[in-house]
Amino acid sequence: MTKYDLAIIGGGISGLSAALILSSGIKEYSNLNEKTIAIIDSGGSDALKARFFNAPGTKQGISGKKALRKLREQVQSYGVVTHYDNRVKEISKESNKFKISYGKENELFAEKILLSTGFRSWNIKGIELPLKQFTRTTNTSRVAMNHIDYRVEENIYVCGLLSDVSSQYPIVAGTGAQAAINIMFDWTGEWIVIHDK
Repeated sequence: MTKYDLAIIGGGISGLSAALILSSGIKEYSNLNEKTIAIIDSGGSDALKARFFNAPGTKQGISGKKALRKLREQVQSYGVVTHYDNRVKEISKESNKFKISYGKENELFAEKILLSTGFRSWNIKGIELPLKQFTRTTNTSRVAMNHIDYRVEENIYVCGLLSDVSSQYPIVAGTGAQAAINIMFDWTGEWIVIHDK
């Protein structure tokens, strides 16, 4: 049985931004050293089809594919996150852990989950989550999730478009970063900001 402290469902801009903050925290903050993270991503981020002209810290006109590749490389440079390139099919609760089924017959377990996928339509089976209509479009097929400060309920967090924010690189990245800070607080009881030395 493969177990993680956190599973991030979705490896687009918001999920990778969360992973980047968490990875740096795990590497640099002694109270987090033993924490483990998995990202499960199907490779279907809308960012892959985009070009970014107003995303801070990126070259103007960078393709979404290149921006995501660079962000993933940053995450991987810490050696903390395990990536699973696959689609999550089901999330269920087993005692105090989440069982995440992905691919054909694969599964892993996590104490906490961060949801950063499913805005176009929620098709992950299992646990009941507080879905609502996405409020930033007239397209009624888009969904979002009710949350307070990126916490959906105990041990479940949300970021990215699923958290009902505008579709701009810095905005969705910021939701991942804030969710990561909240997760680190829940792990340690401290507000941790790690960004320079």
